[in-house]
Amino acid sequence: MKKFLTVLLAASMLLAAGCGGNTGSSSDIGSSAPDDSSSVVEQNTSDAADKESAEADDTSSAPDSSAPETEEIDYSKLSDDEIYKLMVERSLITTGDMTRMANVLNKAANGEEITAAYIGGSITEGYHDGLTLTEDQKWAKMVTTWLGEQYPESTVNYVNAGLSGTPSVLGNMRLERDVLSHDPDIVFVEFAVNDGGETIYKNAYESLVRTLLADERDIAVVLLFTIVESGHTCQPHMSKIGEHYGLPMISLPDSMWVEIQEGRMTWDDYSGDQSHPHVEGSQLVRDLIINYYENVIPTVSENTGDVDNTLPEPLNSGDYMNMHFLESTNMDVEVEGFVNNETYHWFKNGWFYKGDTGASLKFTVDCKKLGMVFKANNSHLYGDAQIIVDGEQVMTVSSNMASGWNNPEQKYIIDDAESAQHEVEIRVEADKACCFFIMGFAYCN
Repeated sequence: MKKFLTVLLAASMLLAAGCGGNTGSSSDIGSSAPDDSSSVVEQNTSDAADKESAEADDTSSAPDSSAPETEEIDYSKLSDDEIYKLMVERSLITTGDMTRMANVLNKAANGEEITAAYIGGSITEGYHDGLTLTEDQKWAKMVTTWLGEQYPESTVNYVNAGLSGTPSVLGNMRLERDVLSHDPDIVFVEFAVNDGGETIYKNAYESLVRTLLADERDIAVVLLFTIVESGHTCQPHMSKIGEHYGLPMISLPDSMWVEIQEGRMTWDDYSGDQSHPHVEGSQLVRDLIINYYENVIPTVSENTGDVDNTLPEPLNSGDYMNMHFLESTNMDVEVEGFVNNETYHWFKNGWFYKGDTGASLKFTVDCKKLGMVFKANNSHLYGDAQIIVDGEQVMTVSSNMASGWNNPEQKYIIDDAESAQHEVEIRVEADKACCFFIMGFAYCN
């Protein structure tokens, strides 16, 4: 590799010096590797094709990589360290309204316990090149450790809610269960390469952000934009959402991607596959986030204060806010043929059917939106389920998907404007031998 790696490793050694800060309890609830190394970019939710054609305008490609620095600075006269520093600085799009983060960091400075949570896809989970990074190699964990070192009198807890191959649609469905239940003070959101540009993603992403901002705990929300080797990133439309709510935003397209386009860095310096940062790439992401903190920490005293919890009107939609996750432990169902099953390492309380006799799962729910999470695979053994709402069949959901790899998929089976009570049945017909895994449901009203 190029000199870049030497520079990155040297920076890592400096950052690692004096490790052993007061990092609190760790909730790494997404540490298992996926069953396949398929590109997370292509594993789009099954709703997307149903909602609208894939007219992602400019939201699925990288922003213009011609940064002002490349035109004004003679890089040939700079050292590798200076070039790396400029790249890191360029990653910070904006610190946004710093009140929420200043209040959290002020708590830490006063010795109070805080919790930093991270939600996203495999880049957050720590998956790369067919493997999973060790806990201490994950950028989210390294950032949390660094933050704990800045506030040795505090305890900084760590929650990693990254889940490989999943978009913000599913992230929003599990937000309450996997993030909010841990009482977070800070939440980093990373879905820029797992989402597409269709409306379903924009609505889910904005609803997730709004849910966090509307929380009474005044959570500090930070948006992280990533990119894959093909240039796919949802930064263009996600950054509009971030700007709309005055949020801090950190960008790999504006930093690392520029270096690659200018020939000062290669993709291999960041990743061993098409999507995921390897050890050195994870250290790079860590440095970008530390740079954000280093811009905020000196200004904490002047930015602490009351948080304005009034949210502006949605840019796209807030109709999917405050979703609640339902599984066998917290809902009443009438089942025939399905049995309780740990369907996936993230979904331990689902249901499973296998056979040729058919199966049915019925329940009542008061909602305006209802999503079903199920396991998908590229196999003829994975069957179809008929979705029946209030006595009428509204759709068929197939778990045999060309892009499936035993991964979670999601489908809105009720998508109404107003809340109402509904009788729902998931039915597998007794026509051929097959299996069907239900991981859970998510609703809002």
